Amino acid sequence: MRLISRRTAVAGLAAGAVLLVAACTDDAGDDVGAPGPGAGTGGDETATAEESPTPAGPVVAAHERFDTTLLGADASPLDVSRAVLAAATVVVVADADTPEAAATASRLGLPLLVVGDGLTEELERLGTRTVVRLGTAEADLGDREVVDEAGATDLEGLPLTPPETGHVALVAPGTTVPAGVGATLAAAGVAVEEVAWDDPRATAESVALVKGATGVVGLGAFGERFPSRVEAARTLPELPGGGVAPFPGRMMVALYGHPSGGTLGALGEQGPEAAAKRVKQLAAEYQQFSDKPVIGCFEIITTVATAVSGPDGDYSGETPIEQLLPWIEAAEANGVYCVLDLQPGLTDFLTQAKKYEELLKRPTVGLALDPEWRLRPGQRHMTIIGQVQIDEVNATGAWLADLVAANNLPPKVLVLHQFQTRMIVNRERLDTSRDEIQYLMHADGHGNHGQKLATWRALLPGLGPEVRLGWKNFIDEDSPTMTPQQTMELVEPTPDFVSYQ
Repeated sequence: MRLISRRTAVAGLAAGAVLLVAACTDDAGDDVGAPGPGAGTGGDETATAEESPTPAGPVVAAHERFDTTLLGADASPLDVSRAVLAAATVVVVADADTPEAAATASRLGLPLLVVGDGLTEELERLGTRTVVRLGTAEADLGDREVVDEAGATDLEGLPLTPPETGHVALVAPGTTVPAGVGATLAAAGVAVEEVAWDDPRATAESVALVKGATGVVGLGAFGERFPSRVEAARTLPELPGGGVAPFPGRMMVALYGHPSGGTLGALGEQGPEAAAKRVKQLAAEYQQFSDKPVIGCFEIITTVATAVSGPDGDYSGETPIEQLLPWIEAAEANGVYCVLDLQPGLTDFLTQAKKYEELLKRPTVGLALDPEWRLRPGQRHMTIIGQVQIDEVNATGAWLADLVAANNLPPKVLVLHQFQTRMIVNRERLDTSRDEIQYLMHADGHGNHGQKLATWRALLPGLGPEVRLGWKNFIDEDSPTMTPQQTMELVEPTPDFVSYQ
């Protein structure tokens, strides 16, 4: 094998690879050669080596920027190298990704690659000229200098100090990062950060990590939506409690009712500011039983089921926007979320939702559909429990998702009230494909604890993992009303949303 001198120029640095670590020689007479692409003087093709010298010592260069990349839970050092490294003139090559091999690479500040398919091509892409070889398996290393671990101590410029790149690798919950993957990320200057949830939009901490990063890698079960969710975390306004997605990074506790007064629920028993104070105190009672932020919420009955047909004949009274605004503004000022609840009577949910588009364009205003009050022709409220076809729900959800996307809003809560399985026909066809909305099934049954829990268990089967869960405590009709501690300990799975009526 022909040995390539360590003084040979790095002629193959990838364009844009300006984030690098290099150990430069003190020997002014060394022939460092011409700079490679991305290592020159900003496009001046007449630049000389003297004007823009290429480092003569070891170089590890990360891409200055790269597209958000999901590597998954089974990522290899080779996968990491391809994603984040632009060049590496010296690498460690081992027979397998072992803690011992990774420890050697980390001690030297070098990336670790493993013998197998793609190794030769990756060494060529990186411009590797020296290999620190660990192990005995047959490997095609090309025409490069090869030294063993002991020989690596004689290489000038080692160990390297990782570059400061601004890149980050997010590690999903339950993911074990292979030692070699960690060593290669470290050599590239990529910070490795464990996050609390498999959605980078979920918390203030994960949002801060990606907002400040020039490149993001995902390790673990983040799912195929990872790149778009990173982009959302970077660009969308944050919600009360941190993060840009309502769930899973927070819990909400709501007062339900109408601005007209206490007849329709606890929300209207006081004015907007007093209601905000009350719901925040209620949320604080839940905080001691939750390991994630608990925020308050107003669930505002926006269209009210009526006994008379009304001017438009739909048995539903529409609350004017100007009557709702003081409540929404008070909520915004106090870090409280809002949900607009629709009781449509003979009209459909989508038609009513569109009438409140102005309010739904606000970042902290979501939507709730209450099928109990959805009538068919000839039906009347209080004589039958209403129901809705899933196609109507999906159409409303698609419209709301489009509204969110068109206005660069954070994802919205879309509550589906239910206490009988028949209330949402063909619920198994609920379309949860849109990341702009988060459906939440809200169990509304009242009674004693056993009755309420039986209703809860009856409604859970068939729900996809994307659907969040809500629970209602009735102040007057439950016997007795569950305390916050009972709600959090007895209701399984733990609800994301608890409302009080």
